[in-house]
Amino acid sequence: MAKVLKVGDKYRTNNLSLIEGGSTVEIHLTDGNVLVYDKIKNPVAYINMISKKSNVHQAFVNGVLFDL
Repeated sequence: MAKVLKVGDKYRTNNLSLIEGGSTVEIHLTDGNVLVYDKIKNPVAYINMISKKSNVHQAFVNGVLFDL
């Protein structure tokens, strides 16, 4: 069954993602799981980086569909 996982701060590698503010990015993977990242300062770069590493089906920035 698909899961929605809010990625916690302890898994962040960019210190900017620990500072309040920015966008919420939802990554919908081809297996049906959803990863939710908050406090993203450059959502376009973030989505592009994740797309290279994972099988991304869809991505949303602040609830708006991002064109992959």
